[in-house]
Amino acid sequence: MYKVMLFIDGTWLYRTLPRLAEQSGKSEFKIDYGVLPQVVARELADRLGVDPAGIDVVRNHIFASLPTNYDHLDEGLITRQNEFYKLLREDYHYETELFNIDFRGRRVRQADRDPGDSFQPREKCVDIALASKMLYQAAMPFGMDIAAAVLGDRDFTPVLQTVRQLSKRVMLVSVRSSCAQELADPEDRERVKDYDTLWMDDHIEELELRYEPQWLECQSPEHVGDRAFQTTYRPRRGEPVYCDACRAAYAQRRVTSVSTSIYQEDEEIDYGPQAGMPVIGETLEGVVEFKKEDKGYGFVTTDDGVSFFFHLSDLEGLDFETLEEGREVIFEVKTLPVGGKAGAAQDVRPIDYQDEEPLED
Repeated sequence: MYKVMLFIDGTWLYRTLPRLAEQSGKSEFKIDYGVLPQVVARELADRLGVDPAGIDVVRNHIFASLPTNYDHLDEGLITRQNEFYKLLREDYHYETELFNIDFRGRRVRQADRDPGDSFQPREKCVDIALASKMLYQAAMPFGMDIAAAVLGDRDFTPVLQTVRQLSKRVMLVSVRSSCAQELADPEDRERVKDYDTLWMDDHIEELELRYEPQWLECQSPEHVGDRAFQTTYRPRRGEPVYCDACRAAYAQRRVTSVSTSIYQEDEEIDYGPQAGMPVIGETLEGVVEFKKEDKGYGFVTTDDGVSFFFHLSDLEGLDFETLEEGREVIFEVKTLPVGGKAGAAQDVRPIDYQDEEPLED
């Protein structure tokens, strides 16, 4: 049994996504982090000439940076990034090591900053952390036999050489257009690997995160009939799921009862101007402006200032308890604002659910 550990340079991997998207003929590309270790294990078994059952991926490490001290307008972006790493830890059991980057109050994406602002965020510790962890595991007896290094920067040449000097084997996992020549060299004159490089380019279809239809069981106690229903939604581990009919029925009951009482609250809520009214069924983007913890409802407001009421049963891919004011979401218009009162939203969900990648400037 060969024990394998993955060491992923998350910042580098994120930078390669546009090139993988270009090769796949799509506008964007997202990696299925549950499939990645499986592909590595299978391809490594093929290179070793053993049965895939003889490969045990004992640990997956990912190293990346996380913005801090950023403009409050980017709160939604950072929240989604944190949820992405939480997903890796809880659902896929990755070991995540994150290091802060001080943005000094600026926007995270360069395109959102003043064109005259020459500020460049400085990433610290990511490369050193990956190298340190790999060396530590290589030096530990019985820790691992093979290090699968998912990276492409030349800076890792010394650590890969040292890991091999410690009698551990190395397989490089990279992308052709994003891999340093010294690492990609088929003759391996730098002596950094023990096997042919595993090019992710050759496994694009398998590595792409897809939302394929799947059958789930509705967990609503009021469900009638067969509980099986088909959906492309991927629930988090342990998250209850409900069919569309049960969600709609529950939401309707709650909207009817809550809508008659929310305007009797002592506090007044400014719903903003109601110009530029959308149409029922239209999908909009907005920000969670207000959340009533003890009542289980809130309001989302579009850039035009139009406000919509939502109940916790209208959330999809979001947890009401952890939902923060200022969170960016998308939703469908259920009813329109009337007489100065907010409209109603349904299918309130993250702009990109589950598959957020590390942010890069």
